[in-house]
Amino acid sequence: MAFPKITRFKGLNNVADPLRLKLGWLSVADNVDISNTAALETRRGYTRRVTAAVTGAFNTSDHRRVYVTTPDNISRLMPGNTLQVVAPLSSTARMHWAEVNKRVYFNNGVDSGIISEDDRVVSWRWPEPVALGVSGVSGSLPAGTYQALCTYLMPDGRETGASTASAVILPEGSGLQITGVPQTAGVTTLVYIAPANSSTFQLYGPVTSSSLVWSATPDSLGTNLSTAFLDPLPLGTDVIQHWRGQMYAAQYMPAINQTAVWFSEPLGYHLFNLNSGYLLVPGHVLALAPTESDLIIGTDVGIYAYNGERLDHLAPYGVVPGWAWVIDEDSEKLLLWTTRGVCRAMPFENLTQEYVSVPPGRQAGVALVRADGHKKFVANLVAGGTAFNQRQ
Repeated sequence: MAFPKITRFKGLNNVADPLRLKLGWLSVADNVDISNTAALETRRGYTRRVTAAVTGAFNTSDHRRVYVTTPDNISRLMPGNTLQVVAPLSSTARMHWAEVNKRVYFNNGVDSGIISEDDRVVSWRWPEPVALGVSGVSGSLPAGTYQALCTYLMPDGRETGASTASAVILPEGSGLQITGVPQTAGVTTLVYIAPANSSTFQLYGPVTSSSLVWSATPDSLGTNLSTAFLDPLPLGTDVIQHWRGQMYAAQYMPAINQTAVWFSEPLGYHLFNLNSGYLLVPGHVLALAPTESDLIIGTDVGIYAYNGERLDHLAPYGVVPGWAWVIDEDSEKLLLWTTRGVCRAMPFENLTQEYVSVPPGRQAGVALVRADGHKKFVANLVAGGTAFNQRQ
């Protein structure tokens, strides 16, 4: 009697009745891989290379740098699998990452910063300048209302948002005295003045003392202020992502079960407008992932796509905390681990729910791994969660 031969394995199917599956399907597939020729192979094992208590990791897009978090530090993984401390941490909250022009942004709601290619760290969130004091002294200014405010210039050339403006009405023949100019370590204070009855603030210049007197023509002033009414990265944000020239940061509000996703000024990743620069998303945002057409927003209960103007609901199920997505460099498509398996975007489609249902985990980290001539999507899970449709 001739027995049928299985020449190609199709993969795992634990949703359908195993007695009705055609040959080639596996109802259980523990510790095995299916190769690019559809052969069944024993999966490779693992060897621990780093003994530190690693709680998170991020690799740059050029695969040249790997940063890991431990309870106390961010460190870079060096040759020989040693760790070189890059920045201390004050919180053990889950770290989130984004890369822009080879600079790595990190944020966990308390600790935040920017890591350069040579591992130097600068502050992402900036100190907010305080209001100046203004009054009149003897001088040569025309009568009118005068205003002044200040900003900070960061060591890497970024200018912060401005302080609240201070105003004074001066009679003819006065000078504008400005006091209380803040001097903060590590930054340079820039003072701006709005001349008589003007609403346009122009640069007076950097000031290294606590006070000054201005009694000159407006022609002596420089460029117009461009960072009025802008704020630093909001405290309490965690998940971050760069998309279409702006930085996005999510802040969950449990009282209303919504998340404010703040977005920075275009190409001004340190400047946020807390009055209008945000969108509201139902649920707790756990992932922000970029595609060419949309920013994919994954929450605990749903998945959305934001195209810069409109928020579209893609799926009635959510994602797992951690780093649950990866970009396939071959197709430039996003692959996302969700509570119902692997999805792809855009367009959005679920690739696995018809065949596979497994507990999605309490935390996930994913990667595309090339080995033995084929490419695998690997989801590394902290065990937990409930399979949505697994056959008992």
